Amino acid sequence: MVTEIITIALPWVRQEDSAYNGSVKRSIEGLRPFVAGPENRMIQSAVEALKHDASQFSPVIIYGPSGSGKSHLLQGLTGVLVEKEPDLRVLSVTGSDFAREYGNALRQETASSTRTEFFGTDVLVIEDLHELLHFPSMQQVLLHLLDELERRGAAVLVSCRENPIGMEGFSVELRSRLSAGLLVPVVLPEQGTREVLIQGIATRHNRQITKMAAQKLAAAFPHGLLQLSGIVNRLIARTQVNQVIDTAIVDALLQSEHNTAKVSLRNIASMTAKYFRVKAADMKGSSRRQSIVQARSVAMLLARQLTEESLKAVGKHFGGRDHTTVMHAVSSMEAKLKKDIALREAVHELRESILQRSAG
Repeated sequence: MVTEIITIALPWVRQEDSAYNGSVKRSIEGLRPFVAGPENRMIQSAVEALKHDASQFSPVIIYGPSGSGKSHLLQGLTGVLVEKEPDLRVLSVTGSDFAREYGNALRQETASSTRTEFFGTDVLVIEDLHELLHFPSMQQVLLHLLDELERRGAAVLVSCRENPIGMEGFSVELRSRLSAGLLVPVVLPEQGTREVLIQGIATRHNRQITKMAAQKLAAAFPHGLLQLSGIVNRLIARTQVNQVIDTAIVDALLQSEHNTAKVSLRNIASMTAKYFRVKAADMKGSSRRQSIVQARSVAMLLARQLTEESLKAVGKHFGGRDHTTVMHAVSSMEAKLKKDIALREAVHELRESILQRSAG
């Protein structure tokens, strides 16, 4: 049975390099596809509905497990809205950021300006809504905000680890309010979808992988597209350019996977800094010097390839950066490595050094 793959081209919004983005104008910097199997077909319908009339489907709630692509979808859905109206004011926060920003404003008697910022936005994006479970007093504030934004015709995009309607800890009023929105489940790709995705990733790198190898790899790693890309990249790093990736190569990778569990973000950061002759502290800072930006991007890429840490955890380690900044850095570095042979060899050498130290 052939698995049907759905490719949804999503506009990608340019983001600031900061942990808290604020309400600013954004621009589109290209398209990035969201690739999924039939198990995620509803996503395609949700994107089309948002393109048609966002005001009728607010809030849009994307929910699912870590690694399923919720962040990619939120970024892309934001892009759908900004592409239609470039002057939209967009405010992006996490659930805990919302609680702290608003809570601190209330305590410091600066609630008026903060209220203007939140209530005056055209698009409110809240990632990890479940973090509000730790701030029950702020749920009523959010409820009032949602009602006001709906009255103004503003769009609200939300992500959550589970369907918030069934999560204990959210107030009955908030759950009722959220149930009036568009609930979009996102699941990790099934076995057949993962096999097709792995084949596609290898093809994009001009590499061949046998059907049996793809099946074994898909069975061993029940992850999303981003994680599968990192796994295929690890296979590619182990093989010659014209070498077909077969089950023997996959078996060798599986046998050595316990080494990657020992790799820490701290080791990756320190060894990358040393390799590129920059300070580890500078990679966590705000410097835009090219050498530091390159080292930081390489470290983030290796963190995604060699650890199971989330985008959020990687961003936090590298100076509290937003997870979308990590996504952008990893994507940009992957594109650069395809064209820059010298840099690709340097990153391969660094990667092997990190693995060897971890194995020891």
